[in-house]
Amino acid sequence: MVVLMMLCVSPALPAVAAGADPTEVFPIVVDDLSGPVAGKPLVFAATLVDSGAPAPGEVLSLWVQPSGSADFTEVGQATTNAAGTASLSTVLDRNAMVQWRFGGSSARAASSSTPYVVEIAPALTRRANDLTLRRGQRLVVRGRTSPAKPGCAVELWRGELRPLMVGPKPVRLARSTVRADGSYRLTRRFHRHLRARIAVVIPACGDNGRGLSAYLGLRVR
Repeated sequence: MVVLMMLCVSPALPAVAAGADPTEVFPIVVDDLSGPVAGKPLVFAATLVDSGAPAPGEVLSLWVQPSGSADFTEVGQATTNAAGTASLSTVLDRNAMVQWRFGGSSARAASSSTPYVVEIAPALTRRANDLTLRRGQRLVVRGRTSPAKPGCAVELWRGELRPLMVGPKPVRLARSTVRADGSYRLTRRFHRHLRARIAVVIPACGDNGRGLSAYLGLRVR
């Protein structure tokens, strides 16, 4: 798991009531190397700090503004633990702005994190007609995107495309366009012996980031 922690302090905090300590909210994005994918639960966490120390027992709320929406909506609320951290899980289907908010208490002033963008990749299915081919035989890869991405480019690649992973230099094998129902079809004919790992990619398009399918093992005899 990769944990990216950002210091985000609201540029304009509410006035501090008499006797209330100023606070700051530190958002934490927890994710794996594949990145957030549409339809899969995504965990968000944040730490509330009071004068440099964790603030336990306080309620934080998570707010999300999906791409194309005019306003933020509240996802839910969670109470900070002994380390001052609270977490919530939600499912997104497109890119969104995310913000944590603390409404304040009798002892602590309200504060909010600066909104930040989370890119959501479309989910991709893929299946091949055959993964052990003869030279000259055509490979056909079909699948669907969720959400549907009609008109967006879809590509077939060989080589390692995941971040921080070592492997052969990626080579694009085919390119097509996603149909109106979210389906796609990619073809490539091979004329040499080959062993490779192949994957389907949808470059960032519309309200989603780049999508990457699971890999398939290909052999050309």
